[in-house]
Amino acid sequence: MRSRGERLALVIVLGVAVLLAGAAGAATYAWHTAGTVHVEIHASGPDGTDVDVHVPGLLLNAAIALCPTPKVLDDADARAAFAALGTAADQLASMPDAVLVDVRDEESRVRVEKAGGRLLIRVRDTEDRVDVELPIHSVRLIAEKLGRVAKIPAA
Repeated sequence: MRSRGERLALVIVLGVAVLLAGAAGAATYAWHTAGTVHVEIHASGPDGTDVDVHVPGLLLNAAIALCPTPKVLDDADARAAFAALGTAADQLASMPDAVLVDVRDEESRVRVEKAGGRLLIRVRDTEDRVDVELPIHSVRLIAEKLGRVAKIPAA
């Protein structure tokens, strides 16, 4: 039989283990649902470069929350555009997967599409390539932040 102190220590250890397991599960769930931001850039030529960056969506969402809004919002036209952006982001989240923009000419192509909860932006020309993938949730956070600021009257 164990002493009262041993039972208390066991209960404390088990309690800490359950708390740590719960916190790890919650963090894993949040990490998974926030998605990943992927930026890939290929620039040709003598000074060309290749960049391929994957950033957890949680970091982008934290940056959106912590970064100050730009001064461009002092302009009435910008405020109106950013207020409309919130409505567009809500529609983007609820619509089915689709190509939103597909513009081509002889030398370049720009394609924006919604696919599987992500906004995919692809820009191609004869030598260079830029691909950006953002979680729709992050796009909505940006729109909400800019929309909130756009509702504040200019000073």
